[in-house]
Amino acid sequence: MHVRKPSRQVMPDQPKPSIRILRLAAFALVVSLVAYLSINTVMAWVYISAFTHPKCNHTPRRIEAIPTPQEHLLLTEDGLRLRAWYYPPKNGAVVLSLGGLSGSLGAEMPEVGFLIRQGYGVLQIDSRACAQPPSRVTLGAKEILSAKAGLDFLRDRPETQHIGAIGFSMGGATAIRAAARYAEIEAVIAEGGFFNLGKDIIEPDLPKPLTQTLLLYTIAGFYWSQTGVNPWGISPVEDLPKISPRPVFLIYGEHELDDGRAYVQFAAAQEPKELWIVNGGDHGSNHLVASEEYERRVSEFFSQTLLNP
Repeated sequence: MHVRKPSRQVMPDQPKPSIRILRLAAFALVVSLVAYLSINTVMAWVYISAFTHPKCNHTPRRIEAIPTPQEHLLLTEDGLRLRAWYYPPKNGAVVLSLGGLSGSLGAEMPEVGFLIRQGYGVLQIDSRACAQPPSRVTLGAKEILSAKAGLDFLRDRPETQHIGAIGFSMGGATAIRAAARYAEIEAVIAEGGFFNLGKDIIEPDLPKPLTQTLLLYTIAGFYWSQTGVNPWGISPVEDLPKISPRPVFLIYGEHELDDGRAYVQFAAAQEPKELWIVNGGDHGSNHLVASEEYERRVSEFFSQTLLNP
């Protein structure tokens, strides 16, 4: 009797364990890469959004022991109305005050109370974040339009004979860039400003892991996309030579001079120029660390350049 043997089912070839491991590893790599890029993108977007949309201070604190300023609305060339506080001069010289992200109204940096007490006029300009309508802060790019609006205002004031500018942080970069474009600014003090915005963001001279490099380039890219301005084109170090023969005074704290490339900027500036490194100073604290010397140096600079040019 012939007995048929049961036929064997042919099973499809199963991948070898090593191939399965490779596929799983590749899948995990793709998932990790997508997750990293997503996190990188969100972090960069949030970071730049915070810088370009700072909180608006609607009730700035006034400078102590100073008369109430005149309040004006300045119209910029790009259609913004900016609040400005004006202290008329007693000596014919007015200093345009340009601040950081939050502007310079009231007691915000740069420090100007002692200048007003000495008889200088001061025009303080608010942040573009507080404009009507509100606008992005561009870290020194379109802020030169704010400075230009201030100059237009001062040009029509009969009591204004000489105009200087003082800026802190973003305002320091703005003061340099504005002076390079507008000859009405006869003397410039820039404190704690960056040297080139694009390079300041990506820090090309510092060793860093690839992940951090990608994040920084993404931040620079989002600044460009949000503001429409190439960050590498915001370059005070390239504008400094254009100010000469008008004088420039750069101020940096000991602990911020490398970040701002203080010596590089000083080398780029043409005569007459001056650099003061504040011992123990840092970003925003120089006038506190060396208050008497700060007032003396700033006063002497404007006296020599605006009152006795």
